[in-house]
Amino acid sequence: MSLHSIRAYLLVMASALLLAACGGNSTSPTPPPPVGGLSLVAGDSQVTVSWKETPGVEYWIFAAPNNPNLSLSNWLATTGSTYRLKVTSPFVVSGLINGTPYSFFMTGRINSGPGGEATPTIAATPRLAGTEWATSGTLNTGTPTGLAYGSYTDTASNTVQYTYLAVGNGGKMFRATDLNTWTAITPVVSANLNAVEYGFAKFIAVGAVGNILYSTDTKTWTQSAKISNQNLNAVAASTSLAVAVGDNGTIVTSKDAITWTVAASVPISTNLYGVSYTSAGTWAAVGAAGTILTSGDGLTWTAQNSGTQANLKAVGSIATVTANLTSNQFIAVGANGTILSSPDAISWTVQSANTSANFNAISSTNQFLAVGSGGTVVTSMDGITWKSQASQSTANLTNLLRAQNMYIAVNNLGGIIYSK
Repeated sequence: MSLHSIRAYLLVMASALLLAACGGNSTSPTPPPPVGGLSLVAGDSQVTVSWKETPGVEYWIFAAPNNPNLSLSNWLATTGSTYRLKVTSPFVVSGLINGTPYSFFMTGRINSGPGGEATPTIAATPRLAGTEWATSGTLNTGTPTGLAYGSYTDTASNTVQYTYLAVGNGGKMFRATDLNTWTAITPVVSANLNAVEYGFAKFIAVGAVGNILYSTDTKTWTQSAKISNQNLNAVAASTSLAVAVGDNGTIVTSKDAITWTVAASVPISTNLYGVSYTSAGTWAAVGAAGTILTSGDGLTWTAQNSGTQANLKAVGSIATVTANLTSNQFIAVGANGTILSSPDAISWTVQSANTSANFNAISSTNQFLAVGSGGTVVTSMDGITWKSQASQSTANLTNLLRAQNMYIAVNNLGGIIYSK
């Protein structure tokens, strides 16, 4: 079924719901709007809707962009209209476009009866995260801390569950459904775990002396057959391949996160600290003394001239489509405030964020956001012009995760900060 057909079907269903909202034949009572109406909090690509619930009332949220006069009478005809049924407060409406104002109203019903009166319409505009930061829980993983977020099917309830996973020194592992409450997982190995990724419906942890572990639910772990004794420092996954990089030019790959193979051709022997599957559909790895490697298949790698001797810790990219033409911007970050940009991952240019902080991690979703020593956080839309953000932290930010439309950073003491 085409997207157009799916939307047409949904609108027909929503139309029926709206007719029910305006009337109906049930003898059930008509509920009043929530006392106090709706409260909105804008986030990155989302808006959180809150209201005072009345027991027994089933609530519906209706929304649409660029229509401050949104109402029951014009919602269906408004381009981009959307709805959420049987919601509870607070409810996150996601998948929105940053910088676009969205209007919201709500109706309710009791026992499938007629819909009640709509709340007053109010609006909020989603915006990029990364400008306002707050503190959360503390992890006891040591330094470094690897972070990932993923899902699994709980066999007992046959429901999909989402969880954070943190790994660290001495094989420590913790899981959490929110950032404030972390539960320890019995270690599988005693070696340091340096990084973790979610791919192939598995959590993949890598670490010292070539250790690689995988789990489908973060509870039961299996150790992959070791094919290297080198420390593995980072791991990334595409839909078809996982790549882990480490000391002395070590690169290993897997098509299932279970069986791993040493890369066929790696032209350097320096330590590698970061790896990414890029927006161009290629792989990039970075490391000591300005090392940058690229690969089309994860097996054969080519060294690129970075123009720097600084240790590079992370790499990412963003694709932009203009007039049906796609362009990519690659960014590598590292020691002493080093930021490099490239349109092709081959020719690199030094950029400045006006800081000498050591950058340790980067996120490349909607914008570039890098974190580093002294609580440093910088953002950029194009990878060229960078802006410092107040993280409310002075600690060394060692890792960064983007999940649930927010940024989560961990410092060298295990402290967590986040920005929605």
